[in-house]
Amino acid sequence: MTKFFLLKYIAFFSGCVACFTLHTQFAVPAVIASCLTGLIGSFIPFPKQYANHPYAAVYAGSFAGMCSQGLINTYWELAIISFIGAILYVLTTKVFTGFGGKLGSIAFISVALFVLAKGLAA
Repeated sequence: MTKFFLLKYIAFFSGCVACFTLHTQFAVPAVIASCLTGLIGSFIPFPKQYANHPYAAVYAGSFAGMCSQGLINTYWELAIISFIGAILYVLTTKVFTGFGGKLGSIAFISVALFVLAKGLAA
């Protein structure tokens, strides 16, 4: 279970950082940055025992990475969002199987929880 979570976290973080960097540093539109991240992430070789889960985590991370620079200021914040997203992904692995919108919902909830917690702490 620890390896599964760690792989999810790394995949989610990679997708999040790649998308965020593309649209904030290189002025690529957020939707195109997410698409490119998902496309490039689909070519990364992951162990077959994890099936498509790492690829889905990269894509969910790219959704989370679409947030604006006004909400996220540092890559540490992306790491926290990725941690929340990986936890949500692992907890909902068998929930809503076959339904659309699960990855986007995970990304939205992880960013929303982080922004809410950041606002409460300030």
